Amino acid sequence: MRSYVLCAGLAGLAGLLCLSASASAAIVGSTGQVQVISAPGDAQLEALTSADWIRAWNEQQDFVLTNELGYDAVAPGVYDQPSDLGNFGLAAGTRLASHYIHFDSPGSTAATAEGTVTFSHRIIAVICRGDNAANLNGKLDRSDFLGAPTLYSDNVEARGLELGANADRFVISPNGKSIGVRFGITFPGDYVRVLTEVPAPSSAMTAFAALGLLGRRRRP
Repeated sequence: MRSYVLCAGLAGLAGLLCLSASASAAIVGSTGQVQVISAPGDAQLEALTSADWIRAWNEQQDFVLTNELGYDAVAPGVYDQPSDLGNFGLAAGTRLASHYIHFDSPGSTAATAEGTVTFSHRIIAVICRGDNAANLNGKLDRSDFLGAPTLYSDNVEARGLELGANADRFVISPNGKSIGVRFGITFPGDYVRVLTEVPAPSSAMTAFAALGLLGRRRRP
């Protein structure tokens, strides 16, 4: 009986560890006008709209880049001018989790909303620039593979943020685990992709190894 109980307990703990590992790079909280939802099947223009709510969801988790990926910001601070952004790149081989922040009002309805999104792990990249007249393949378009299987609009001019003191802005918290956003939209809406660290796989393996050792030491 003791052997059965121990095995059941180990199996239950192992299940909890698996569940924890699978959710450990996810969104863990939000404030203000941000709703955390499951990844939708369709996030193209006019597919997921609200004049009151920003939506945020998790995309690909524990993803390894096969090519360098461009991004716009990572350092803690306030971003409210185009000059605050830079051109950076995450190297091939980087492991990451992806998350999307989405605000799209019905039609061309003017709307404003703000709030914060908090992640379990540190932000390593913020992608907020979409297409413009000079570049119809912006960083958001080039990173949409991280959102699969969700459908996103591409080749849409002005997809992304239009930073300005009285317009769009975002703030990366000092600990690098939260992003605050203020969006003001008409058309086509405001969108941000946030990439975060993921836990090292060795931590989960160590936990399972410890369980195996415990099982060998405790005999009926």
